[in-house]
Amino acid sequence: MKPFIKQAFVVSGAALNIAGHGCAHGFPAVLFAQLKADGGPVTLTDHDTSWIASVVGVMGIVGNFISPILMTKFGRQKAHLISTVPALLGWIVFVLGNTVPAFILARLLHGLALGLRTPLAAILVAEYTEPKYRGAFLGTFAISLGLGILLSHVWGAHLTWKITAVVCSMFPLIAMTIISLSPESSSWLVSKGKFDEARKAFVWVRGNGEEEKQELEALIKAQEREQILEHDTVRVVKKFRWKHIMRPVINTLKTVLKIFKKKEFYKPSIIAISMLIVFEFGGAHMVPAYGNLILQSVLDKKDLSDVTWQFTVIDLLRTICALLAIFLLKNFKRRTILFSSGVMTVFSLTAVSVFMYLRNAGVFTEGWVLDVVPMSLMILYTLSFCLGLVPLNWVICGEVFPLAYRSLGSTLSTSFLTPSFVVSMKTAPHLYSSIGVEGAFLVYSATLTVCLLIMYALMPETKDRTLQDIEESFKGKKCEDVETQLNLIDKENVTK
Repeated sequence: MKPFIKQAFVVSGAALNIAGHGCAHGFPAVLFAQLKADGGPVTLTDHDTSWIASVVGVMGIVGNFISPILMTKFGRQKAHLISTVPALLGWIVFVLGNTVPAFILARLLHGLALGLRTPLAAILVAEYTEPKYRGAFLGTFAISLGLGILLSHVWGAHLTWKITAVVCSMFPLIAMTIISLSPESSSWLVSKGKFDEARKAFVWVRGNGEEEKQELEALIKAQEREQILEHDTVRVVKKFRWKHIMRPVINTLKTVLKIFKKKEFYKPSIIAISMLIVFEFGGAHMVPAYGNLILQSVLDKKDLSDVTWQFTVIDLLRTICALLAIFLLKNFKRRTILFSSGVMTVFSLTAVSVFMYLRNAGVFTEGWVLDVVPMSLMILYTLSFCLGLVPLNWVICGEVFPLAYRSLGSTLSTSFLTPSFVVSMKTAPHLYSSIGVEGAFLVYSATLTVCLLIMYALMPETKDRTLQDIEESFKGKKCEDVETQLNLIDKENVTK
């Protein structure tokens, strides 16, 4: 079996997990609509629906902090497998439950699953795949997410909400099977000093070519350097542990502070956090949830039913863009995609806002202008945002962190995702009612602009570069310097 096929097999497990995440995002709309239409088995108040919709983000934070422990202690594969369990349990609770507490419990379980796999999925794909395929594989996450949302809505339109939950539960079930048949990450095995097992896992998923051998050996040698430094640190800690009970705590805090001061840690963290904020406040979850309200205001329609086909167009464009993004990630540089997409997204949001203000002031009165221009701007916004910023969210978070701090860095950055999710989803209706959609779009444009400027200053080009090479670029080392250090280590090993 070719390495590409094996890599695609492993990635499909993560993609199915993300598709299940999309179903979980789309399912509340199905649940609320059917319970409101048939009046049973429980009547939901606005308070109930708001809790059911948003509680995912609360539990997601818990999952974010548990995930690195699982990744570090048990490995990427087992941690990935564990993340599917609460997702499956959540669907089971939906099938069996008929009360608001049961619905909230199910959403809490889905939130935990989301929190567990958010820092894990991008890391897993980055470590399993070749640099030339990594962007495309990570780009499939956006497709999986969009398809999950779309499929849950389609199924919910023709099936009862309980049967829809049963069908959605197939995603974590199939993902469990694929993950169980996948090997452990060679990067994690290297970090644990299991070099022979790492070589076997690496050859299984990547092949045994000369370039692959060099990449693996460079990874092993880099880890050997880290182990030497770690061993010296442990010796110092043990030396003082017997003298003073607080010394280990102080040394641990010093170690953490040293990590946070390292360029290869704090720069990727700032980049990933900025990217996640762009992802949320750019509309990744707000548009699927409030898209009909947004379109009603932008298009100046009296009823939500008047924007049905326009909302469908936006949904379809989102899925098509996810497919096209794979081509873009394969053929264009990350920075080119990021800042082209970012600038166009900010421009389109601002243009929609300006148009609405001018329309409200009576500047535009022609019928065709009032119909064509705002919808065209919303299509431009969807294309700009979904072609670049959405898929790059997964790619960047998976590529920028060094192996030694990948679990910690990914968790630190993605822990900002769930608060951003909660804040954006909770504040959106209030912004729409207080300053209007046009005012909210200006707020989002300003937020995106600040984050994009930060990434422009800090983010290196990562396309077709090994994870080790990206790490060294954050340290400020050139490839020639890295090769020289590796050769020196080889000579020292020969001398010993």
